[in-house]
Amino acid sequence: AEFPDTEHSGSMAGVVVYYRGHEMDDPQGAYDVVAPVFEQIEDPEQRFSVGLEMLSLADSVEVPLELAEIADTLAAQRPLTYGENQQVVEIAAELEEWSIAAAHASAASNLATPEAYRADYPDREFSDEDVAERAGRRKATSLAYDGWAAYNLGDTELAFARFAAADDVGSVSYLGVPNTPLYTFWGRAALGEGEFDSAIEMLGAEAAFGNDGSGAEVYLREAYAAKNGDEEGFDEFLWATRNKLATTVDDFTLLDYEGNEISMADVSTGKVTLLAFWFPT
Repeated sequence: AEFPDTEHSGSMAGVVVYYRGHEMDDPQGAYDVVAPVFEQIEDPEQRFSVGLEMLSLADSVEVPLELAEIADTLAAQRPLTYGENQQVVEIAAELEEWSIAAAHASAASNLATPEAYRADYPDREFSDEDVAERAGRRKATSLAYDGWAAYNLGDTELAFARFAAADDVGSVSYLGVPNTPLYTFWGRAALGEGEFDSAIEMLGAEAAFGNDGSGAEVYLREAYAAKNGDEEGFDEFLWATRNKLATTVDDFTLLDYEGNEISMADVSTGKVTLLAFWFPT
């Protein structure tokens, strides 16, 4: 309250919103802390950051801010970065402001290049492979959101084309699930179009092993019921899906602190093994 307009205003607003607003389930309390500070901030960079944090509470609290105005105010000073465009996209998707989501997803996609990624981290060294993978993940994320925005704007053909493009450039986890919300968006779109088998395939993988499995499970249940007539047997189906997609780890060998070789196969044959990697620094 005493020094609202500092370079730390955005990050501190993020702390308040995350812990008080979401983790402590007190969105109104978080808003009441952040809103008066926002009114005193003049720096467009910090108004952008703090404003987006406030808008992330908008599903629970009435927030009298316009997302487009906040983004445009900063964009009038300088071009938005990939990360800033993607922040706008995610808030716009939460608020169902699909035209804004589409515009900023397209802008983010154009910035999802190896060159732009390196420019975002000028003091760090990356291999060409690392940069290509991370830029590809950025591209896949923005394309997935672009597709979801297009679908909600009624352009189904463009939406599925964007989803396919995201699938082509993105990476997947060890279990074959994208490191983006692609399967959730694509699966929900397939569900909306009555393509229940495709919806179940994508939403099943996401529900079993995705970053937000609980979010996908709601729509997977809907797709399952639509295909089978009711939800009977859904829990057994989900468990079977987990077992079907589960992958036995490939063998590998590492050194312990004494320099001895330890093979995964030596310690895990026939057993489920919990593996903890410890990185002393």
